[in-house]
Amino acid sequence: DIPLSDVRNTPRAVEQVHLTGGCATGINVVWSANSSKALQPSIVQIRPQGSGEWTDVLGPPGSVYSALQFPAPWQLPKPKCFSLSNYTNPNCFYTSGVLHAVQLDPLTPGSAYEYRIKGDTRSFRFRTPPAAGAPSIRFGVVGDLGQTINSSATVQGMLGAVQDGSIDSVLFAGDLSYSDGDQYRWDSYARLFEPLWSSVVAAHVGGNHEVSNQNENWMAFSRRYPNSHLQSGSASFLWYSFEAGPAHVVMLCSYAAFSPGSSQYEWLVRDFAAVNRSVTPWLIVMLHVPWYTSNAHHPSSEGAMMREAMEPLFLRAGVDLVFNGHVHAYERTYPVARGEVAKKGSGIPFITIGDGGNREHFAIPWLP
Repeated sequence: DIPLSDVRNTPRAVEQVHLTGGCATGINVVWSANSSKALQPSIVQIRPQGSGEWTDVLGPPGSVYSALQFPAPWQLPKPKCFSLSNYTNPNCFYTSGVLHAVQLDPLTPGSAYEYRIKGDTRSFRFRTPPAAGAPSIRFGVVGDLGQTINSSATVQGMLGAVQDGSIDSVLFAGDLSYSDGDQYRWDSYARLFEPLWSSVVAAHVGGNHEVSNQNENWMAFSRRYPNSHLQSGSASFLWYSFEAGPAHVVMLCSYAAFSPGSSQYEWLVRDFAAVNRSVTPWLIVMLHVPWYTSNAHHPSSEGAMMREAMEPLFLRAGVDLVFNGHVHAYERTYPVARGEVAKKGSGIPFITIGDGGNREHFAIPWLP
């Protein structure tokens, strides 16, 4: 992992700026504030790149969350956080900065913008994705990133691609910070990689490191990485869809109910039915746990129940491509259906992209 000195680096008054979303006309600007005025309404100033006029966009006041955990690694002397009474000791809690999220909508697709957090001295730039129905889009795809030296190399490569125009937006297949209950790691992750995430729109699905490891329970993820679920008719931030360029992108949750009759399943039925292939001929799905993999570290059995429930929907809808993470490796399949390589012209290719560079290293062994 990145050295401790980089984890605890002194926070700015405004920090951890990042963009979330996916659709071509609206995004969220998210940041953490550490000033006495942080609870005031959130304001983002934005203008077309090269224009002299700033427009103020007002959002709701920021919010704060706390989580019971061991004290900060650099906190001395160590408070006793191992007893049954640790919940009465405020030193045994993590408390976030004031987290702000402002939605910028409507924006012009395929356009360059400059923005800043009102009161901050810095400004940032980004380009909105191409409009729904545009002939092409270029996605950067990443998963299981973490915050190691290898993660930094991945991020630097992606940042270069954003800067030279090779990436329009990013699809993130889950497992972001590898905080695993150490909430300070959410802060360090966002500080380390702010240059990338403040300059490109990214859509995320949640992975096991956002929900299960050391009782994360979506707490940090849901507050720090909002998405467009309401705009796509979803009742939960855990699954949603958006359109950009020629693609209708569906983001699903491997760790929520997915059987027929569940909210996620019934939403997916409605979402697939609403796709207009004359506008968005590409139908892409992202989820965290693979349905098909030849890696034994996280075998296909982990995603088998979801595959059995939802694969018929995918095949009827004509899904073109599925991305997943979880397995710390890269792998792609032939078009497959019902557990077998499909006949020509049918089936769905699955791409595993969980090789972002996290601390758990490459997934082995591979099956013959």
